[in-house]
Amino acid sequence: MPADESKCVLDVYLSYRHRSVDLAASIVGCRAQAEDLVHDAFVKIALTHRPELEIRHPLAYFLQVVRRLAIDTMRQRNIRKTSDIADQGLEILLADPLTPELHTSGREELDAVEQALAALPARTRRAFEMKRFEGLKLREIAIALDISVVRASQLINDALLACQNVLDSADPRT
Repeated sequence: MPADESKCVLDVYLSYRHRSVDLAASIVGCRAQAEDLVHDAFVKIALTHRPELEIRHPLAYFLQVVRRLAIDTMRQRNIRKTSDIADQGLEILLADPLTPELHTSGREELDAVEQALAALPARTRRAFEMKRFEGLKLREIAIALDISVVRASQLINDALLACQNVLDSADPRT
């Protein structure tokens, strides 16, 4: 990086550091982490910039690098959180082995839910299956069944309520 361009990026870093930290903090929610991200952005620009490329708008460029680093940090945080939840679930399963009684109870509940779903009107059952098993969005379900999005939501809620009622009636605690 030429000395004058290096100075330009350094000037932007020093002059707009607080603004950059505010931007990063608004995304990551932690001012200390935002400070680190702003510093990382400056270092990244300083190390990766090629001399033959001119930075026409150094402030906009710097803020964009800060913003993207902050978003990447949030994505990594969400991925870690998801894997932590999965690890916790696995630990719970391994720590609490399924007894024959719990297995039988769970199987009976599953059979009751299957019977409740089979007793539903075909369109209600299909809407529920599309949402829960196929992972479709309400809009996609509405198009497939030729109904409104609100009606698709109602059908799914009806199916959920039927399943919940069956499970509540089977629960010995109530």
